[in-house]
Amino acid sequence: MKDVSRRDFLKYVGVGALGLVVKPRLLSAFDQESSPALDASDVVQCFHDGATSGSTINEPVVQMMVDESIMALAGIHNVGEAWKTIFPGITDTSIIGIKVNCINSSHKTNPAVVNCICNGLAQMNVGTLFKKNNIIVWDRTNGELTSCGYTRYTGSDPDTVRCFGTDESGYGYDSGITFNVNGSTQHPSKILSQTVDYLIDAAVLRTHGSGVVTLNMKNHYGSVNSPGSLQHNSGCSPAIPSLMQQIRDLITPNNIQKLFFIDGLFGMYNGGPGGSPNFNPKLILMSKDPVACDKQGQNVINVERALHSLPPLDADQIKVAADPPYSLGSLDINLIELNNVGVGDAGRSVPGDGLFEVAPDPVRDRATVTFAVSRRGPVSLELVDAAGRTGARLFAGTLPKGRHHVDWRAERGLARGTYFLRLNRAGATNVRKVTVVN
Repeated sequence: MKDVSRRDFLKYVGVGALGLVVKPRLLSAFDQESSPALDASDVVQCFHDGATSGSTINEPVVQMMVDESIMALAGIHNVGEAWKTIFPGITDTSIIGIKVNCINSSHKTNPAVVNCICNGLAQMNVGTLFKKNNIIVWDRTNGELTSCGYTRYTGSDPDTVRCFGTDESGYGYDSGITFNVNGSTQHPSKILSQTVDYLIDAAVLRTHGSGVVTLNMKNHYGSVNSPGSLQHNSGCSPAIPSLMQQIRDLITPNNIQKLFFIDGLFGMYNGGPGGSPNFNPKLILMSKDPVACDKQGQNVINVERALHSLPPLDADQIKVAADPPYSLGSLDINLIELNNVGVGDAGRSVPGDGLFEVAPDPVRDRATVTFAVSRRGPVSLELVDAAGRTGARLFAGTLPKGRHHVDWRAERGLARGTYFLRLNRAGATNVRKVTVVN
C-alpha cells in the first residue's frame, strides 16, 4: 500500500493557508429538477484549527464555519439569503427537519453544530425572520436524543427549536408508505413523511463494522422502523441506495431532501458504530448531493487510515448509489475548500453594511467599536484570538437600523498581541484586526 504523506493529508483536512478555493458550481443529480447529465457536484469542506480544543467545541468558530460554508455553496455573501436558495418556495409556515445521528452518545451529530445550522436558518427572511419553532431536530427516540445532549422540546416558544424522536406522542411510523429494502418491509417516520417540508441530513464522520461507513446516506437507517441485518448485508449495498431512492421518490412533496451535512469536528477512522471518536479533523462537509458528500467523507477517513497504515475503504453503497437505477448523485466532486475562515490578513470577510471601526487602536484598556446596521436584526460582536478561539462576546442582541457603539473594556490579564473583532450583522460576517498592548 502506498503511504499518504503528511502534505497529502493536509490537502484533505485543510491545515495551512487561509482562504477559499472555488471550483465551477454544478447541481446534484439527486435534484430531479436538474439535468441528469451533470458530471460533478459541489462539496464544501471547511476546516478551522480553532473549532475544537480537546473535547470542547468552540461554538462561535463553528458558527462562522457553517455560515461561510453555506455562502460558498450558494455563491451568495449573505447567510440568510444563502440558506433560502436551499429551500425553493419556502414560506413562514414551512417546516424544516434536521435528521441527526444519535445512536452512539459518544460520537453523535453534536448539538452545538446543529445549533449553528439553526442560527443560520433563523436568518432567512420569509416575509419575517424564519421562526426557530419551524425547525424540528429529530432522530429515532427521545431517549437517544437526550443521551446525546439534546433537549426534548415541550413548550411553545416561537424562538425555540423543536426537538423530539419518532417515538414522541402523535408521531411514530407511517404505515401508509411502505419501502421494500433488501426484501424487508419498512415504514418511514411520520416526521419525515408527514411533518417536514424540507430536510437537512446532518450526519457523522464514522466507520462501521458491517456498513463500512456511516455518513449521510446511512443516517437514514434511523428514519425507518427496525432496520435489521438484511439491510446491513454486503456493506449495506444495495440496501442504502434503495432506501434513499424510495425516500426520494415515494415521500411527498417529492425530494424533500435539500442539504447533506457531515459533522466532522470529530471522527472515527476505524471501528464503529460504537465507541468514541479516534481522530479530530476539525471540519464540516456540506453539499446538495448525498453521494458526493459521502464520497468526500470517505476520502477524509481514508487519509487518516493511511496515516495509521490501514487499507483504504471503498464503500460499495456509495458507488452503487451513483449508478442507475438509483442515480442519487455523482462520484465526481468539485471541492470548495475553506480553511481557517475569518482569521488572518488573507481570511475572507464578507461585505456587510460598510462601517466597522475601533478606536483607539492599538487598544490598551478600553476602546469603542462603531458599526452600522442596515436593517433591524440580530447582531453579535466577538473578540477572537489569532487561532480562531473566541475570547469574549462583547455584544449579542437585536439592534435597529442605524449607527451603534459598543464600549469594549479589555479584560484584565488579556495577553498582548493581535486579535480580531468579528461582527455578525444582517446575515453577513466582517472581521477587523486589532492590536492589544495592555
